[in-house]
Amino acid sequence: MGYDPRLFERIKDALMRKTGWSEHDALGGRTCVVNGRDFVGAVEDGLIALCEKEALQKHLALKHCSQYAHKNKAVEGWVKVSMDALKTAKQLSRWVESSFNYAMTMPPPAAKPAKKAAAKKPARAASKKPAKKK
Repeated sequence: MGYDPRLFERIKDALMRKTGWSEHDALGGRTCVVNGRDFVGAVEDGLIALCEKEALQKHLALKHCSQYAHKNKAVEGWVKVSMDALKTAKQLSRWVESSFNYAMTMPPPAAKPAKKAAAKKPARAASKKPAKKK
């Protein structure tokens, strides 16, 4: 995982007064979770933030923002912010606060159905050979 641990520490500092969140490895970096949803994180070359559709379009017009893609696939609702736009605590806290507040308004994600185990092959019946006579 190629995320900047210093950036993640700064994210956690910005969340210090917030409750109900946790952290884990996800989306190619280290993310924070609230209400069952990832909402902000540190990934290679910057920060990722969950945002509303209307806000996402505005963010993508900014010089230091781009659509976040994980494994070369765009992740809907997520923006990637380059380190150039995160130099101060105030700049960083705007992204963290906005993403946290948005995630808190969303219902928890639906539980994914459990994967079905592969059908077991029937056990072979033991061959019934006649017993040898002595």
